[in-house]
Order: sequence, then structure tokens, then C-alpha cells
Amino acid sequence: MVGHNVKGRDYGWARVEPAGPITAGSYGTWRLIYTAGKYGLDNTGMLLVCWRFAWDWGRPQTTDPSGENFLTAQTDSGADLRVAYKFKGYVRPWYHAVQVEVLNGEVRPGEHIILTFGDTSQGSPGQRAPTALGRCEWKVLVDCFQTRRFVPLDSHPVLEVVSGEAERLVAVLPSDAVKGEETWLLVRVEDAWGNPAKDYRGTVHLLLEGDGDAWEGLPSHYTFKESDKGVKRFGGLVPQRLGVYRLRVVDKTRGWEALSNPCRCYDKPLSYRHLWGDLHGQSGEALGLGSAFDYFRFARDVAALDYASNQGNDFDISDEGWEQIKRATRLFNEPHRFVTFLGYEWSGNTSGGGDHNVIFLRDEEDICRSSHANVEGPSDHSKDCYPVTELFEAFSGRGDVLLVPHVGGRYADLRFHEPSLEPVIEVYSGWGLFEWFLNEALRRGMKVGFVAGSDDHKGRPGAAPPGVHIFGVYGGLTCVLAKELTREKIFEALKARRCYATSGQRILIDATCNGHQMGEEFTLRGKPTFHCRIIGTKGIESVEVFRFKPGHEAAETVYIHPINADAPPSNNLKIAWRGVRQRYRYFQTVWDGSLTLSNGRILEAKGYAFDTPIEGITEWTEKYVRWRSQTAGDEDGVILTIEAPSTATLRFETQPCSFEISWGEVGTKPRVFEAGGIGQRVSVRRLPDADPPWDVDFSWTDEEPPKEGAYYIKVTQVDGSVAYTSPFYIKTV
Repeated sequence: MVGHNVKGRDYGWARVEPAGPITAGSYGTWRLIYTAGKYGLDNTGMLLVCWRFAWDWGRPQTTDPSGENFLTAQTDSGADLRVAYKFKGYVRPWYHAVQVEVLNGEVRPGEHIILTFGDTSQGSPGQRAPTALGRCEWKVLVDCFQTRRFVPLDSHPVLEVVSGEAERLVAVLPSDAVKGEETWLLVRVEDAWGNPAKDYRGTVHLLLEGDGDAWEGLPSHYTFKESDKGVKRFGGLVPQRLGVYRLRVVDKTRGWEALSNPCRCYDKPLSYRHLWGDLHGQSGEALGLGSAFDYFRFARDVAALDYASNQGNDFDISDEGWEQIKRATRLFNEPHRFVTFLGYEWSGNTSGGGDHNVIFLRDEEDICRSSHANVEGPSDHSKDCYPVTELFEAFSGRGDVLLVPHVGGRYADLRFHEPSLEPVIEVYSGWGLFEWFLNEALRRGMKVGFVAGSDDHKGRPGAAPPGVHIFGVYGGLTCVLAKELTREKIFEALKARRCYATSGQRILIDATCNGHQMGEEFTLRGKPTFHCRIIGTKGIESVEVFRFKPGHEAAETVYIHPINADAPPSNNLKIAWRGVRQRYRYFQTVWDGSLTLSNGRILEAKGYAFDTPIEGITEWTEKYVRWRSQTAGDEDGVILTIEAPSTATLRFETQPCSFEISWGEVGTKPRVFEAGGIGQRVSVRRLPDADPPWDVDFSWTDEEPPKEGAYYIKVTQVDGSVAYTSPFYIKTV
């Protein structure tokens, strides 16, 4: 498909009714009215209405009048219309396309085609609006002459998506503080889809919980103003005593409260600070939304990140777009406050190496693309590098560039590896959780650390809900252990693999092995002993030490720290499912299904780790529970309170896996049912009758260590959140 720019209204014009602001994620009805220009639309000519990849409108459908997103079309021309929605129906980034073909007639100048998105006349609840905020353009193109050469109109309808009603509070503290030194707090109010609720005007009370007195400078309450736009940062706070602190934020009027991540206060500055960042997301210079300036502003002011990088797909970024990303990176870099890294995503096909984030230490760098597949104009093709081995050569010996293999639209082929450039791999992002990728790296003998990012496309780095379709989970974060908040020290920490990955929660982890930090490669005379302290953002369900031995297929669990091991089983049943279908894009597994109890009663049903408002429990009675769910390597599930005889049967039914198990067979140790795919499985267990700890501190020695092994620690919280430390690479003699 080829686009042409023309002047005047010869090709027609379009408008949308109503044209007012749209609440994110809401249902509504919108009419796009196209008026044919001088040429009209010939028989078998076509109208296209397209929107960008990252705008997650509900996908229009034309077959179920009572279903959501029902689309109809009509014309006053007397012709027939054939209408279809197609994902990837036009060129990037305008992937979403409604195609309207004129049949059995033509549309003459001045006649109309009217598309009704969310036609409710036959029972449809309407068209679901996008879940992100901003100005959403509907690009309208026409093929007046049935040539299949599509011409964009001179102007296009634009709809403003705004935040919905406030639904929850979020509180963020730095992970580390020093007694007597200033620190900060950020409070964010979100709508149902994770956007800052810009219309919130409530009063919140700030209640400090911890091993000491309240911090100086902390107000007792605060009333949000219009200028806050749902986010307030409090600076100049000074802790007076040592200990672990959390801040409880309460809206008494609405009955809401939120507890911040833990902040540990020390008597002097640490050798290594816990600094949080998102090194993977993109803006409108490539496939995303908003500008690079908006992107970094959100990362700093809304997500309260310490560092960030913008990672647009290389074959989407024009020379002008690259210059804008560079300007934004320079503007927002502020050592000791907020650090930015210049970067992009090298987006070669998997057979040529697959997706790699490129992170520069310096500001003035050229972009070495994998191709110019979607870049027009005079851009320099001579700097293209393909396959990824050419990129390795281009950056060889520099020491100021990092590459991060990851799984995204394409997965990185780990047969291609350059240790001097690739110290870490991304094991989690908004696409999903990829333990298979982690294990493949270890199996290939790669000495890499683990990081996580959002791969956010909606302008929300560091606080990136998945929305609906395409992305599967909340965006991840990377914690680096760095000496100070500067580019140089964060870069140094990444190169040293002194970092860990989380599913977006600021879980505090300190882990060493015989005095060595995570990510180190070292030799021991004796046995490795691990010291670990984890302070969660929720209760901690499990802490596992994994060990990978050369020649094995995957890491094995060698130690599970006992948590409530002596507690009797409760009547709370946890059923969790996880995994992906395949390695290639759109790999999510659909787990829509049910559980039926033959005898007894289901007293309560709660969702576990569902990722979006459209997932979760859809119906439950005393005898059955139904849900909607998809996983992308992560876990979803239900927690049921059951009163039943031991002979009662539980019947679990989903497309990937179905089984029966008696209530009497279920204990606190998980029963696992395999479901094919990659890591697809269902676990069933009764939860212990005890509250999980929020703080876990332990030491463990491997009494039978191999001569060579990689050890890492995985943390799982009761809300399904996870964290993975970078491995310790150990040889014993």
C-alpha cells in the first residue's frame, strides 16, 4: 500500500461525532462520516480508517450485534458496502484498519459513508475506548480509483482520551534513605486502567509506619489541586531514626488506602544504592504514543523512576525522530536526580539476531539500524548493521555501549552473543515473563545478569499497565545497585550485572554469597553460603534458590526457604495457571474456564494476579466459578474458600488443561498439572493458615556444590509479583 499527500479536498473529508473528550476504557458510540470529494469512490474502491498500533480500541466486529465493539456501515449512494476490521491492515504504525469496500455501485461526489463504531441499536454495549491518554488520530485514506493506492485525506479526525474516575492510590518511596538527609515521597491517584486520575481533588492522610518517629517535613494530610493532575511529589522529608519505613496513604472519604514500597533508613550512605529504572519503552518517534519529551517527563514526574531509556524500533525512527530523541535525552538528564540514557531497539528479524536494546553512555551517537524497512527519506543506509554480528563489529572495543537481548515482537536468538557488549538479558517486560529465555541463556553458557522493563508503547514508562490485547502484563522494573545516581555508575552496575528484575514492584533485595554481590563471577575454596534479606511490597509467599549446572536443560530449585511450613492448611484453595503457547509473537495462552465443586460449598472467590479489568472472575456460586484470563508466562488464578467433605471433587476446565482432583488430595504442597506449550501448567494447593511475612532474612549453604554453577534467587509475593536476582557465577575448588 502506498500513500500520497495531496492538497485540497478532491479526495473528500471526514469528521467524527461526537467530537468531545473520551474517558479511557469507557464504552460509547462514535460515527465517522466520510463525504466523497471530486473523484467520488469507484466501484470496488475502498475507504480505510486506521489508528496507531498502541491505541487499544476494542477491536471492531461486524458479526454479533449484541456484542461489544459492534460496527455498522451505511451509505446514501445506493451502493453496497463490505466492511471488515483487520489488525495490521495498513502500514506501521497505523496497524489497526477498518476497510470499507464499495460494491454494486459507486459513491458519487458529495455522497457519504457513515461508520458507526459501537452501534447499540441491537443490544451492543458499545465500542470500548482506548485505555491510554492523549490525542488519538483516526487516519482516513481512500482508494478512489480501485488501484489499491491509498491517499490520506488532508486532515483527520482527532479524539482526546482523558482519564477516568479515580479508583486507587499509589505511594512510592525511595528504597534507601539516610538518617538526617532529605528524601522524598510520591503519591499518585490512578483510574481503573492505571492512568493518573487528573480530576481527583480528594484529601489524603499520610501515616508513616516503621521502626521510628515520623519524618520531619511530612505533612499529616494533603488536598489534591487541579495543577497536580493526580500526582504529588513531596520533597524535603528528613527521616530521624534508622529502620524500615512504609507510608500508608488514606482517603477517608472514599475508604481507600495504599501502602508504599519499603524504604530502609541507614545511619550513613550505602556503598551501593538501590536505584529503579525502566530501560525499555518507546514513544511516537517510533511505534508508541506521545513524544520522547512526554516519555521522560512521565518517567521522572509520574512513575518516580531514577533512570530511563527510550527504545524505539530502529526501522521506524527517521533522522528527524532520532534527533528529537537525542534532544529529549539531553534535556532530561540530571545527575543525582533523574538519569536518562540515549538508546534505540535494534529490531532485526530473529534469524538475524532478533530484538536487542542498544544503550549508549554518551549523548551524541549515530543510529545503526537493522534496516530502513519503514524509514523514508535521505537517511544514511551505509550505517545499517545486519545481521546482529555486524552490530557487534560496529561497537566492538568501545566499552560505552550495552546491548540487551529480549523477547518482544521478535525474540532475540541467543546463538548470537557478544559477552563484551551483552552483560544482561531482559527476562520480563509488558510482553510477559520469560523463564524459558533465562534458561536458554544459562544453557548456552552466557554469563548474564537479569533485567526487566516495560516495553511500554503508551507513554507510561515505569508505571505501565498492559491495557487490552497485545501486551499481557504490567511493565517490569530493574533495580541496579549503583554507587550514585549518575549515568556512569548505573552503566557500571549494569556491566557488572549488579542488578535484579521485578514485575514492576519495588521489592527490596539484598543478597550476597561469601561476600560477593549478585552478578559476580568468582572462585571459592569451600562451599557457597548465601545471605539474603527480602522486604516485600506485599506478603512473601516463597523464596527459592535456583542452581544451574552446565549440561543441564534448566535451572533447578535447590533450596526453598520455609515460610509458614508448620502452619496447618486453611480452607483457602489456590489454583494458579501460567505459561505461553510458543516463542513467536502473540504467544499468550487463553485460560478462560471454570471450576466446579461436586459437594460442599464455595464460600468466597477472589481473583489472583489478574492483569487487566477485563480479566478475572465473571461468575461464581456455591458450586462453580468462571473466569476470563490469559497468561504470558506469568501466573493468574483464583483463591477459593471451600467448605466440603474430603470426597468432594474439584473439576477444573480450560482449553489448555482439564482435570479432576478430590478436596482430600489437596495439601499445602502444590499439585502440578502440565498443559503443554512453554511452561504451561496448573498448580493446586491449600494455603497455610497463617499470615505470610513481609520481611524474610536467611542464610543457606550449598553442602554439595558442583564445580561450576550459576545461582539466582526468585521471590514470589502473595499478589503474584516476582523478582529475579542476577546469578552468582561460582566455581569451587
